[in-house]
Amino acid sequence: MVRTEDVRLVARLAATGGWEAQGSGWDYSHVPTTRAAAARAYEEAGISDPAAQLSLTEVHDCFSITELVTMEDLGLSSEGEAVRDILDGRYDADGELPCQIDGGLKCFGHPIGATGIRMVYENYLQLLGRAGPRQRRREVVSALAHNLGGAPFHGICSISIVGLLG
Repeated sequence: MVRTEDVRLVARLAATGGWEAQGSGWDYSHVPTTRAAAARAYEEAGISDPAAQLSLTEVHDCFSITELVTMEDLGLSSEGEAVRDILDGRYDADGELPCQIDGGLKCFGHPIGATGIRMVYENYLQLLGRAGPRQRRREVVSALAHNLGGAPFHGICSISIVGLLG
């Protein structure tokens, strides 16, 4: 179903890192900038339970492990449970919370600077029901785009959440 409502940017946050590499005891099992940006974006968007309130996600899946870690950093899977959620189909196109419904970064050649915009645009298409064969079958009312740059110990993360107006 193609919709005519307006899509709005509900939250747009970025976080930078660097402190992690300065003897903080960080164990490299998560990306602190993702956790920081997500917490602030959820607050700005009025989201208290992202796993229940988001319709789909596009995340920075530059490596398979990055997607796995990101699902936990975004609070979409409990600590240590992302692998089980992935294997159970939770993030499949027809799963409870689709992730990379368009195939992710590698399907698009990962055009560095354009990656984040492409993710938000995919979410926009999904919200309006214009994603063609990729369209999620369930209603889409909110979507998250997650992007990373730099290194896990000194980088930046951005989170964009879009939703239908009204």
